[in-house]
Amino acid sequence: MTPTMPVDLPVIAKAYDFLIWTSRHVARFPRLHRFNVGERMERHLYGILEGLLRAKFTRDRVPLLRQVNLDLEVLRFQFRAAKDLKCLPIESYGHAAGVVNEIGQMVGGWLKSSRGPSA
Repeated sequence: MTPTMPVDLPVIAKAYDFLIWTSRHVARFPRLHRFNVGERMERHLYGILEGLLRAKFTRDRVPLLRQVNLDLEVLRFQFRAAKDLKCLPIESYGHAAGVVNEIGQMVGGWLKSSRGPSA
């Protein structure tokens, strides 16, 4: 994925690009699953992006980053469900799982640095 907008934090750019990628895939889900599985996935991704943006502009970012981590865990299972329901090809699921893990590692690093040396 290439960044589609100039953002100074790579995790925000990654989350934005992943949101766009996911939206394009959800649009191809069978109608039966597009609005329950797909819409929930997109909603979680919007929440993740919003949480990252809020964390960027606040000093007390630890609770926000913890919530983003929780939302990423929920998203992992939503992508797994989409794969198991045959909404998402296995290759796309593999890509999505890798991106979710990468975003999780980036958020984890940001969380660790936000706690300071005493944590």
